[in-house]
Amino acid sequence: MLHGLGLLLKIQLLGTFGLNKALHTDRAKAKRSIALFLLAVIAIGALCVGYSLGAAFGLGSFGLADDIPFVAVLVGSLAGAVAAFLKANGVLFAFKDYDIVMSLPVTTMAVVLSRLAALYAVALLFGAVAMLPAFGVYATYAGVSFSSVVMVVLSVFLAPLLPMTVAVLLAVGISAVAARMRHANIVTVVLSIAAVLAIIVVPNAIVGSTGGDDAEIMALLAQQLSAMAALLPPVAWASTGIVSGDMVAFGLFAAASIIPAALGIALISHRFASINTLLMASRPKGSFSFDAAGKNEASAKPRSPLVALLAKEASRLVSTPIYLMNSCIGYVLVLVASIAAAAASALGMLPPEIMGGKVGALIAAFLPWMMAFFVGISSTTAASVSLEGKSRWLMYTAPVSARTVLGAKALLSLAIAIPSVLVGGVLLSIAFGVGLLSGVLAVIVPASVAVFVTVFGLFVDARRPRFDWKSEYEPVKRSVAVTITVFSGFAIVLAGVLATAAAGAIGAIIFSVALVAAAWFLFGKLSAAPLQE
Repeated sequence: MLHGLGLLLKIQLLGTFGLNKALHTDRAKAKRSIALFLLAVIAIGALCVGYSLGAAFGLGSFGLADDIPFVAVLVGSLAGAVAAFLKANGVLFAFKDYDIVMSLPVTTMAVVLSRLAALYAVALLFGAVAMLPAFGVYATYAGVSFSSVVMVVLSVFLAPLLPMTVAVLLAVGISAVAARMRHANIVTVVLSIAAVLAIIVVPNAIVGSTGGDDAEIMALLAQQLSAMAALLPPVAWASTGIVSGDMVAFGLFAAASIIPAALGIALISHRFASINTLLMASRPKGSFSFDAAGKNEASAKPRSPLVALLAKEASRLVSTPIYLMNSCIGYVLVLVASIAAAAASALGMLPPEIMGGKVGALIAAFLPWMMAFFVGISSTTAASVSLEGKSRWLMYTAPVSARTVLGAKALLSLAIAIPSVLVGGVLLSIAFGVGLLSGVLAVIVPASVAVFVTVFGLFVDARRPRFDWKSEYEPVKRSVAVTITVFSGFAIVLAGVLATAAAGAIGAIIFSVALVAAAWFLFGKLSAAPLQE
């Protein structure tokens, strides 16, 4: 089994970002892909490290250094839950080369372990980047023994296991429930978005507001962390073990992580074939008759090529849950955050300190870029060309220009982004009571970022399309185009924040105009060239 597992792990690794194909056709391209991937990982890692250090030093400054391990383990656990939930379908289940993989001379357990290892590696990477800096800060505030250091290292590996197991089973359950319904893909997306929001929003709702002086903030944080510890015993056991050197408590955490994971692997392996059969089974969408078809054809109004292509793009987005979740979750978070902030403001739950003074001025200046962050990592276009896959011949042979084909892909992304930004910007501006200029910028700035990211993602994917995928997961999650687009979103938001800090509202306006102009230039250059194989 170990030999088969090793081969499957190698295949999973080389399949990432199309490296296997590039290594056998163009080694220079493979090197560029690896370099771009590492650059993106370093950039995202730097942001995670900065956030982790800031949160840890904040707890330490309020006299809550002993709570740093609890928060660190909690973050590692959330990394496991989010990574597994968003990636389970397409990596572990419902992958298109399922029949080929299962025909190989390897055990089902080896197949399951190789694919779970991919999920675990992602969770472990993000968890380690977030946890280790926080533990380093904890060590500066409190003395740590050798046993505590060992438990810190072990906690990094153990933290993702339990939430990853629960998330995988939850993802399977949602897909299984949805698969029995008429509009399975829509149900899957709705349930998945609800689960992701629960994972992200509930912890923040528990933490709540921290307005007031330092003593009040410290007391409130301590109370909230104690409440979370009561709700999450395994995380509390890990924290107790690290802080107090309690081997029994840490042993309970290890058992609570390893035993459910082992049982989950055994259950998934035992039911692997039946689960995949259920998830890949298609259901008829309705009845067909030549009489009905004739009536529909006669009554149907002719549509322009652009409208027809736009409808096709929208149909693909809705029918591919992993595509919709990955490319639109940022817009969902903007809407949820804006509605929550508006409700909190209407109910008088927002601290008065944030409505005026220096804090209010900072919120007014940088609120647009807070929204732009989520918009910048969301784009339907970064995988839209690659997702044509085997049906790409339709794109090449359609009697329309490349400008029309690519324009439909861009318009779909903007049709989702602009309304989300408009609603979110207006609600957040009202909730935080910002001035008219800041309110206008709260719409214009993230809208300009959406325009740039939409065109830039389309530009990169059209220039480097990947059509040899076995599952939609690959172009959506593993492609170079998506990685570069997300990295560009981080970069332009950082540059915009610096421009705003240096020149105020004028800097934000100039930067936004420059983004739209750059997007117009890129789209003109892209649409003037023929579509590439």
